[in-house]
Amino acid sequence: GMGDEAAQSHALARDFGAPPGGEPASSAGSATDRFGLMGILSVIRMTEPDLNTLALGTDLTSLGLNLNSADSLYATFASPWADAPAQREPEFTLPQCYYMQPPALKTGHFSKFQLETLFYIFYNMPRDTLQAYAATELYNRDWRYHKDLTLWFTRASRQEGGGEAGQKGQYIYFDIHEWRKKLFHGVGGGGAAGGEGAEGESEEAPLPNLGGD
Repeated sequence: GMGDEAAQSHALARDFGAPPGGEPASSAGSATDRFGLMGILSVIRMTEPDLNTLALGTDLTSLGLNLNSADSLYATFASPWADAPAQREPEFTLPQCYYMQPPALKTGHFSKFQLETLFYIFYNMPRDTLQAYAATELYNRDWRYHKDLTLWFTRASRQEGGGEAGQKGQYIYFDIHEWRKKLFHGVGGGGAAGGEGAEGESEEAPLPNLGGD
C-alpha cells in the first residue's frame, strides 16, 4: 500500500543521502555524498546511534572509568580484539642470573685476565681508565706498545716455545685483525701487516726502540 511505499522511500533516502520525500540520488552521486563532506552532516546531526559510535567512539566516562586517575585506567585491558584480559605478570620467566649484580671491576682483576681480554679492553675502550689499567698489565707481562705501528710487541724469547726464533732476537706482536699472536717479519716485507712466512726463512727484523725494553 501507500504506507509501505513511503517507508521504503524513507529508507532509501536515509541510505543514499536524499532528503525524505525526494528522489534518490544516482549511484555515483550517492557514494560521493555519503562518504564525502556531505556525509558528515549525518554525523553532525547525531541522528543515527550506530554511525555516531563508529565515527566518534564511546565516551569513556559512561563506562565508569575515572579519566583523572594517575593509575592505569584498566589494568587488564589488552586490546578491543583480545579474547581474554591481559595478565598482570609477564608470560615469561627471567633467569636468576639476570638478577645478580656483577662485582665491581678492580685493578686486581686485571692480573687474572687472559691476554686477549686485556687487548680487547685496550683497543675497545679508548681514553678510558680501564684502557690505562690494561696497558699497565700488558707492560707487566713484558709487552711493549709501538706508537708508530700501534701494535703491542714482546720478545719471542719471553713467550713459551720461543725456541729458535727467540735466539735470533725476533719479536712477537698481537695481530688485531686476526686476534692472535704472530711472529714479526719486518715492516717492509709482510711485517706487522701479517706476513707469516716460515720462521727458518725469515731474517731477523729488529724493531725501533719500544720504550724501556
